[in-house]
Amino acid sequence: MAIQPAAPQRDYEEALRSLGALFDEQRLDDVLLLEREAGFLVTGLRRVHRSVEPDAPLTRFQYVEATYPDDLVVAASAEGEARRGSGHRANRNEAALRLIGRYVNEHGGARVCVIDRGDSFLVRMFLEAKEDMPHRFEIITSGHLDRMRQVALEARRHREEELG
Repeated sequence: MAIQPAAPQRDYEEALRSLGALFDEQRLDDVLLLEREAGFLVTGLRRVHRSVEPDAPLTRFQYVEATYPDDLVVAASAEGEARRGSGHRANRNEAALRLIGRYVNEHGGARVCVIDRGDSFLVRMFLEAKEDMPHRFEIITSGHLDRMRQVALEARRHREEELG
C-alpha cells in the first residue's frame, strides 16, 4: 500500500534543533512532538518553580499544549543561526532534537513524531512505502545520541579539512 508522499522535505536537523531551543527556553520536559501539515503540535510539562516547603515536591509542573507553525520554526531557526559562533551551548532538548533531526534527514524520513521518554526518545517517521507499513519506529538512547554526536563532529572536521 503506497502512501501519499509525506510533507515537502524539510531540513529536520534545523527544524527540530530550533524547536528544541524553544523548549529549553520554555523549560519544557517530557515533550511529545507531532509534525502536522503546517508545523508541529507539542505537549509537555513546564517546570514552574521550586518549592521551599519541606513536604512539598521540589519542582511543580504545568501541562502545556502548543502549536508551533512553520513561520515560528523558521524565526527560531534564524535566531539560532545568529547565535552561531557566540559561544552558545545547546541544552538537552536543542542538542538531542538536532541529532534526531539529522537522523531523520539521513534516512529520508518525514511526518515525524518524537516522544521524550526521559532516558531515551521514541521516534516515528514515515518513509517511502517499500513494505506494508510505511512508518518506522526507533528508540534513541543517550548512548545512541553520544555516538551520533561523535559522527557529526567527525563529519564537520572532515568538511573543515577539505575547505581549509
